Amino acid sequence: MNSYTVVAYRGERRWTLRAVGVPGAVVHAVLLDDAEAAIRTLLAQLTGEDAKSLAIDLAPIPGPGGFD
Repeated sequence: MNSYTVVAYRGERRWTLRAVGVPGAVVHAVLLDDAEAAIRTLLAQLTGEDAKSLAIDLAPIPGPGGFD
């Protein structure tokens, strides 16, 4: 099982999640739960691992700013 750090930023209308060190692993969603499910699915596709076996360490970015 591999562990991935995922940075989360809340914009005005949506969440943006990006997996650190995994090119192309960026998702956007209105709800955080949907964004987490989407990043897990995308990581599984990009890495060839099973989505259920991925460990995600969610690291929110506080306040305005970020990468959105």
